[in-house]
Amino acid sequence: MLIRKLPLVLIIVLLAGCNGKEQAETKAREIVIGVGRDFYNGPDSGSFLHGSTGVWESLTYLDENLEPKPQLAEKFVPDDTGKVWIVSLRQGIRFHDGTPLNSEAVIKSVNRLQRSVKLDEYGTFLSLEKVEAVSDKEVKFTFKKPEPAFPAKAAYHGCPIFSPKSFDESGKITNPYGSGPFKFSEYKKGESLVLIRNDDYWGGKAKLTKVTFKVIPDPATRLAALQNGEIQSVVDVGGLLPEQAPAIEKDTNLSLRSRPVTTTHYLLFNNKKQPFDDRKLRQAVSLSLDRPQLVEKLLNGYGESADTMFSPLAKTWVVKGLWTTDENKAKEMSKQITVGRSQKLVFIVNSSLANRWPYKSIAEIIQANLKTLGFDTELKMMENAAWKEAVKKGQYDLTLSPYTLMTGDPDFFFSQWLYSKGQMNLQRGIGYSNLAADRLVEAAGAELDIAKRQQYYRELQQLAAQDVPLSPLYHDVCLFSSNKKVVDLEIDPFFKPSLETAMIVR
Repeated sequence: MLIRKLPLVLIIVLLAGCNGKEQAETKAREIVIGVGRDFYNGPDSGSFLHGSTGVWESLTYLDENLEPKPQLAEKFVPDDTGKVWIVSLRQGIRFHDGTPLNSEAVIKSVNRLQRSVKLDEYGTFLSLEKVEAVSDKEVKFTFKKPEPAFPAKAAYHGCPIFSPKSFDESGKITNPYGSGPFKFSEYKKGESLVLIRNDDYWGGKAKLTKVTFKVIPDPATRLAALQNGEIQSVVDVGGLLPEQAPAIEKDTNLSLRSRPVTTTHYLLFNNKKQPFDDRKLRQAVSLSLDRPQLVEKLLNGYGESADTMFSPLAKTWVVKGLWTTDENKAKEMSKQITVGRSQKLVFIVNSSLANRWPYKSIAEIIQANLKTLGFDTELKMMENAAWKEAVKKGQYDLTLSPYTLMTGDPDFFFSQWLYSKGQMNLQRGIGYSNLAADRLVEAAGAELDIAKRQQYYRELQQLAAQDVPLSPLYHDVCLFSSNKKVVDLEIDPFFKPSLETAMIVR
């Protein structure tokens, strides 16, 4: 009755005010994050979306010490041989389509991955013999060989779990019904990926209701979008270049953060052809690299010069001090080796990676180093697809590549790069083959005794430093930035953003 006595204009003003408040509150629960790559992997991939989206989850996830902790699984129990694991699942979890998490869902997701090397992107189930239900909440994994690192391998992208209704008979994902804090909503190719909150998330409802990842390949454009408010955050490895840090620090509306992540950047050699079929020349080039100076000058200190083969965050496994600089020794070695060999080299650089890290500048520094060793080096910038094709065919002498120790276990590095049949060894056209390395990789991957595994991996790291099929340059320190109104948005060692805790304050 009271509202009828109010003037029509006043009623309109009151209603407009309410709508305006609701719109403001809605906007405060939505965020746009700029990224330099596309988080959409597609229906023919193992995960459909990158794990940073928080749409799907795995049996385990790794903590700050790179140790596996329960996620969808509560417990992993091996038998005495390490070939059989009983995995107990959490109670009360449902996928986005309402389907409960149970043994059937896990088995179907695992079988889908096992059927295709392409889908099993981390090789988690290469030696899987069978997976079967013990009960509705217990799954039995039987492997052909001991798998001591299975809980670590089953983390994150190693074992994404989806509702059985997510994929068709051929294994293509038609809708990614995961169990994570956010649901897939919309995708515009090369432009944006939209997520909405999962209000029934087992881990508690997120504060944000909508997250949009906006794809901005050019680093200068990404920074400009952050400064002008088009996006509220850049939170991904390689999202910001070290040279952009001063501009962000001067901007009173922005906060700048950094943290070490498990990504390492490598110089790759083509081991299959001259001149880098000669181990001593690979050693010489590696010795010529002044890694601390590279970190100081090119990265503004946002990196850690690599004296270890992979991330030093894997404290249980790394051997320090194997990678050093000795420019005089490098020159002497080079003089002895290069007589009668071609002095021309082709150094290819992936332009997409160069938009996320200072690869062009790094390549130019290495080019100058090579000149002191007597080599005339041609730098070639290549689009991502062309670069992948070129490295796979071995059409290069040198290139740069990042690699992330996603499982925290050294088998994930050595079985990929030093093993003669390793995926990265083949895909990157390195062509490294050493019977001693193969035997050590196989023995270490199956060894149940942790002390013996450590010894195997010490030997493998020493062998890698001796043979130098690739050379570590620096370990990544990820820069990320947000508008100061964004709070509690962090990243972990695998550069996954904490979307479930982030919020925007007004």
